[in-house]
Amino acid sequence: MSIESLSSSAPAPRLCHILKWADFEGFGFNLHTYKGKPGHFIGKVDENSPAEAAGLKTNDRIIEVNGVNVFDESHKQVVQRIEIVPDETKLLVVDSDTDAYFKDKNLTISSSLPNVVYLKTPDKSHSNSKVNGKTMSNSTQNHNHESNGDSEISGNQNSSETTTNSVESTTLNLNMSAKELRAKLAAREKYDPKKDSLDIKKKHEIIQKL
Repeated sequence: MSIESLSSSAPAPRLCHILKWADFEGFGFNLHTYKGKPGHFIGKVDENSPAEAAGLKTNDRIIEVNGVNVFDESHKQVVQRIEIVPDETKLLVVDSDTDAYFKDKNLTISSSLPNVVYLKTPDKSHSNSKVNGKTMSNSTQNHNHESNGDSEISGNQNSSETTTNSVESTTLNLNMSAKELRAKLAAREKYDPKKDSLDIKKKHEIIQKL
């Protein structure tokens, strides 16, 4: 079976474009390998993480990292490829059903396939405080290369290693009613000294000067 004759109902590989968030540490997933089983797999995907938002799922098999097929690469090499581009990575992945389908049809999975679904982490930069267009928030990422073949590329929003530089901000009150607004404007009317009544002491001082 050729790629040209690929059925429109064929299960689709996913190209997950994962972008880091300033308020989340790392990408939010674990990289896993199994003894005696070729390939590199996604372990745990953190809830509400950039990885989850980009459509990455637990047990997905990684086909490509940033456009490069990683089937014959070591665990360490895959981790390095994921880290090579600062703050983002692109993973072409398949779930077990999609993987089995392409193996059964003897088709090579790649990002050039016509049915690849592109998914991207939503941009949250508008919610961060900025000065001169630069986000004033920094996150650090931990990568643990463990002997069991797991590499943690996850995030912990409460990590003590995450530092945030605060900036001065002004909160606008957008919930003021029309009545309250009119009253506030009335209070700002130009001060008219003629409307002020003179107290007894001032009147006495004026009379003495006459």
